[in-house]
Amino acid sequence: MNDLTRCSRCILPATLDSITFDDDGVCSHCRKYEKDFDEWDRISARREKDFEKLLEKAKSLNRPYDCLVPLSGGKDSTYALWLCTSVYKLKTLAVTFDNGYLSTPARDNIRNALRSCNADHIFYSVNKGNSASLFRTFALKTGDFCNACMRGINYSIENAVRSFRIPLVIKGSGRRVQYVSQIKEVTSLNTASYFANVIKGTDSHETFGHFAGGKHRLEFQKIAGGIADILSISRTTMMRFIPQHVGMYDYIYKPFPEIADIIRKEMGWKDASGSVEHLDCELHDIPFYKDTLRIPGITKYTFHSSGLIRQGLMTREEALQKEETEIRSGGSPQELKKFLHENDIMMEDYVNAVTGAENSRFEPVFQKMARNIYHRFRRF
Repeated sequence: MNDLTRCSRCILPATLDSITFDDDGVCSHCRKYEKDFDEWDRISARREKDFEKLLEKAKSLNRPYDCLVPLSGGKDSTYALWLCTSVYKLKTLAVTFDNGYLSTPARDNIRNALRSCNADHIFYSVNKGNSASLFRTFALKTGDFCNACMRGINYSIENAVRSFRIPLVIKGSGRRVQYVSQIKEVTSLNTASYFANVIKGTDSHETFGHFAGGKHRLEFQKIAGGIADILSISRTTMMRFIPQHVGMYDYIYKPFPEIADIIRKEMGWKDASGSVEHLDCELHDIPFYKDTLRIPGITKYTFHSSGLIRQGLMTREEALQKEETEIRSGGSPQELKKFLHENDIMMEDYVNAVTGAENSRFEPVFQKMARNIYHRFRRF
């Protein structure tokens, strides 16, 4: 570990293909974060006003619901639900997707949150027996079964948005806190077209082909929203014609300790997580283990710790100590062995898929180009 070249500010290693370092040894990811967010204090009031304009526009359309909040039971989605219902008094529909591995703490948090606020709720779930073939297909063809779950989440959102003509989707996310999604090597590909290409010709197509139904609709909505950001077109203007998908933290940001205090008090939320970051999925540590197989010199904490360092919530020394501890512990997570057994996958076959898969071959060229342009020019 001591011989590994790392960013002098965070702990990202030089083994990432997408990383570069300046003369001070600071990585390109830290510099981009600095460029995008160091001026946050100066513009935060403006961003909050932009957010409030979005909400007022959504209310003015007088639809059955003003907004939809995807609710996983984690801290961010619970906070988003609290903001929408208790602070901004929006007519809110919460939507939950259970991939068969929704954790007990997440279920408890969802139940407590819904008791504490005025929101309707739709709960989508898949049968584990049916989903086994889907997970197996993704695990062995792409090495990443999380993309199948993400498509399920997006399908449930899209279905509700279309059914109730919901103008605004508010997610407990944002570029400032999405440590992994900004890193090319580990970006999830969860579009409907990607999903359709992976399951094409497999047993999963008959059972889950509808997840890719109307496959360009949600993707068009997201791309249109990104283009609006790049061209500085108001999302309030776009909302009348196209449902808008926004990350809450791109407009309103609070450090996790402050958020935790609020949702514990107001929503009965409890942090029972033993995973890196999330408590909603029983399998959540597995994707981080997958990354360690693909990228030399990282642990399941590397990306998360680097994000916390940039936010000022962890020191570099604390992060390096965490890396050392994790390297000494080693091994694959117990959840992986259980998952592979339940879905009839051999460990050797899974590892070969992870290390040999090239996920981008399933992504349509036009979507790849649009995604690259969007992430290149988008700021907040």
